[in-house]
Order: sequence, then structure tokens, then C-alpha cells
Amino acid sequence: MSKKVNVWFVGAGPGHPGLMTVRGRDILSRADVVLYDRLVNPGILTWAPSWAKLIDSGKTPGGEQMEQQEIHRLLVRYARKGMRVVRLKGGDPFVFGRGGEEAEFLTKAKIAYEVVPGVTAGIAGPAFAGIPVTHRGVSTEVIFRIGARAERSVCGKTLVGYMAVEGLAEFLKRATELGFSKKTPAGLVGRGTCRGQRVVIGTVADLAAKSKQDGVTAPAVVVVGPVVALRKKLAWWEKRPLAGKRIVLTVSANLGKGWREVFEEQGAEVWELPMTRIQSVPPRMNTVTMIRAADWLVFTSAAGVRAFPRAVCDMRNIFGKKIAVVGHSTAEVLRSIGLRADWVGHGPGSQALAQSWPGKKTERVLRLTGNVEDGELRRGLQKKGVKVLSCVIYRNVGPNNVPRPVLRALRKEGADWVVFASGTAAERFRRLIPKWKKGKPKAAVIGPATAKEARRQGWKVAAESKEASVAGVLRAMLKAESNK
Repeated sequence: MSKKVNVWFVGAGPGHPGLMTVRGRDILSRADVVLYDRLVNPGILTWAPSWAKLIDSGKTPGGEQMEQQEIHRLLVRYARKGMRVVRLKGGDPFVFGRGGEEAEFLTKAKIAYEVVPGVTAGIAGPAFAGIPVTHRGVSTEVIFRIGARAERSVCGKTLVGYMAVEGLAEFLKRATELGFSKKTPAGLVGRGTCRGQRVVIGTVADLAAKSKQDGVTAPAVVVVGPVVALRKKLAWWEKRPLAGKRIVLTVSANLGKGWREVFEEQGAEVWELPMTRIQSVPPRMNTVTMIRAADWLVFTSAAGVRAFPRAVCDMRNIFGKKIAVVGHSTAEVLRSIGLRADWVGHGPGSQALAQSWPGKKTERVLRLTGNVEDGELRRGLQKKGVKVLSCVIYRNVGPNNVPRPVLRALRKEGADWVVFASGTAAERFRRLIPKWKKGKPKAAVIGPATAKEARRQGWKVAAESKEASVAGVLRAMLKAESNK
């Protein structure tokens, strides 16, 4: 696995809390330490967790300020302690915010970081005043410049061009007319921040030819200026093991909570398309009767555990019962409702639980499950002479309507990975997209039963997790990526 990220440069936006990005807010909500600047709206700090250490690192003109070297020292100090450090900056961290300097320092210290861009005030402020910084037929150029009092702290200038692929040669020619030499570093960033991001680096003299040779297409942004040379030291995204990979998560909202963030921190572009929705079944007297008559209660999914309190009506109905679960993840969910497992299967899936079953043949076993049952536990225990009854306490239903543009994009562009936590999800997703024009994804699955059904549905299973957790799936995927 790649080096763990401990520092995030997060753009807080121009001031209005609602203009902070979703990614930025998510990262802030999981921070251990927050170093915030003077221009950050204090209301944004309410999204930091209660345990987070908040450090005012702002610089007030003519007043108190934290020295830049002290900021560097604190970033390194807390990062090396293994804490999640957020460097929260007004606007965008790489627009007149000294974020580049701090990133350089972390690079020298061999500390991994991520940049979460923010909405810069130079665009948002005028927009809120009803002033578009560009307008067809009126303005085709924007120059961002630091204030006169701060000019001594900068050197040189940067030129950024939008929609410049077709007219790149002409754009670079005009750059020389603005005072840039032909030797000035220049770069073209295609599909920036997305799957398929491509970067071409050259000079004003040769970038157009290099970009044409590399085949970069719109949308793309061109950057001209000495700052382009910093890429050699500050390139961070491409170093992530899943950078540029598109991952489709089909796991349910409950199981997949927090999974997106884990894959994103490895560089992936994540699309969430849950193939299962869990609906509780109203309490029935027959359910309570079956629970009272059982010696063992068996849960083969976290969904069953979550539905159980409603199904049992009164926890006193399980007095004297023993409980078995598949895997440690389901055991954790069981603890969250105040119960402890007497037996935890040695691996994911019902098959592993059946193989290590500790009960006696004469004991009555009740599986508390959903309406979609794979039968692995029943078959496995029957071979041992153990009789198993099943009681449906929740319904596993299909996805809501998936937006057509999403399906069209997947068919046309493809994906790199799709994650399945059940054979049902593998079957439903195959029916949703039966044909791929290109880029049919490899499958990452949880457990042998899911792997078997995924292969039956025509998926290429390239990674199989031994545990029902995002950490297990990620390990299996990274192992598969490294074995290419």
C-alpha cells in the first residue's frame, strides 16, 4: 500500500461556508489537527470534530502572526505523530496562499499530502457582486495579481489558458508577446482531477508540438510560467496507487459507509451505484416464536444485525441464546446494538462459518436473513448433520432508478474496477449494463461465494477480499494492481 497521507491542503473557499467543496468538508470532519488561516470563516470550523486541535496560523497585516517556519514545523510535527492534519486556507491553497511553499517543505520531509482545491475569491467575489470575470464578446482574459504591498514577495507571473487545445500554438505565440520567453516552462493539463488526467510539460517553444504528439484532447488547461517547473517536486496525485482509476461501488449504503473516502485517498475516481437497498420486515409473532425456540442465532450479514432489534421486539426474547456471525466486521456491528458474538467465522461468507461451526448436531440453529439467501450455510451445516431454519427479517431490494447519463457514460467510457459484496449485486449490475462498448471493469469481491457468482455472471474476478471491510478489499485490489 502507498505511503499514508497525513496532511491535506484544503481550500475553504471565499468565505461563505456553503461554497466550500464537499471533499473539503469531508476531510475537515475527520481531522485531528487543523491549522487555519485568518481568512477562513469561523463558521467552517464547526465542521471539525470535537476532538480536533484548532491552531490559529493566520497572519494579520501589521499585527500578530505565526511565522511561516513555525507553520512548517507544526505540519511536520503532527504528521509524524500519525495524526490527520488539515491545513485550512481561505480561497484556494495554491492561489496566493503559500500552499506551494508548504507542499515543498513536506516533500523535503518525505510526508505525503493531498491538495483539495477551493473556490478562489478572485472569481467568487465578483460573481456574488453580479460581475462575471469573463463574458463572450466582452472579456476573454483574466489576470490574477497580488496586491501592491505584497508584490515584493513574488517574482515573475503565470499565464493560464482555458479551451486552449485547438489554438494552443497561437496561445503560446501570444504568451511571448506578453513578455514570456520561448524557454519559459509551460504545461498542458487534460481532464484535470478526473480519470484519464494527462499532463504534458515543455516550454513555450515546444509545448504545442509535444501536446499534439501525446494526443491530449479537450477539456484542458494550459499554464505558462516558472511555476510549471515545480511539478518535478510537487506532483502528488500520480503517486497514488489507484490514481486515474475509476471504481464503481455497488455495495449498500450501510456497508459502504466511508468506503468512497478510502478509495479517493488512494487516487481513485469513485462512482457509488448501490445494487442493494435494505428494507425492514414488520415484526411478526412467528419470528419471535422461532427465535425463542432456537439454541443458536446466526447472522450472515450486517444488514441482518441492523434489522434484528425491530424483528425481535424485546431483547429479553434472546435470553440464553448463543450468537454466531460471519467475520469480524459483522461482529463489530453486533456490538453496536449491544450484543456480543459467541462465535465469529474465520473468514467472510457462510461457507467459512459452516466449516468452523462449533455447535452440536442436536442444537437448533436459526439463520436471521434477508429474502435473498445463497443457501451456503444451510448446505454446509447439513453436511455436518446440523438442521438449519431460516427467518426473513429484512428485504434485499434492487437499486432505485439509476440516471441514464450515468449508465451511458459507463457503457461508453468504461471503468477500471467494480466492487461486489454479494452475488446478488453482481447479477443486478450485469443486468443493468449487459454490454460495454469498452473498458469493462475487473471485479473486486468479498468472499468465495460472491466470487463464484460474479464469475458465473461473466465478471473477471481479479481481487478477492478475505474480510468484509474496505481495508480488505483495498488490500486485494492493490495486490492485483501490483501484479500487473
